[in-house]
Amino acid sequence: MRIKPQLLGPALAILLWQAPAFAALGGDVRSVNADREMMQGQLLTTPMQQFDLHEITTTGGTVIREYMTRQGNVFAVSWRGPFPPNLQQLFGSYYEQFQSAAANSAQSGSHRMLSIAAPDFVMQALGRMRSFHGKAFVPSLVPAGVSVAALQ
Repeated sequence: MRIKPQLLGPALAILLWQAPAFAALGGDVRSVNADREMMQGQLLTTPMQQFDLHEITTTGGTVIREYMTRQGNVFAVSWRGPFPPNLQQLFGSYYEQFQSAAANSAQSGSHRMLSIAAPDFVMQALGRMRSFHGKAFVPSLVPAGVSVAALQ
């Protein structure tokens, strides 16, 4: 199912752009490398206390962060920058769930912010010209003791 861009306004329509799928959210370290290659970005990995943070900076200046459990699964992604990331690439197998929820929550007047809270997929995004940011996570994959509110 494709979402009609006129329902969401230009900022979120760009976020919904379709492209080849790569597993990221719920994926493993191979998906992080595939994302880096596809985005032609630079990767910086930082081990944290309960997870590893993989930060990809694209040539366009957008920063994508992928949070990986010690078991090797991406439990959250976030982005911030002048250009929106390819959400199909970042969400991987959760993209269809995102599309469905986004289509059901599309309302006139909410052109810039989108919030989805499904049982196993949560996303908040805000977008306007040259300023896009958001995050998504899979609650069942979040390590015990990690606050998703603190993820940037």
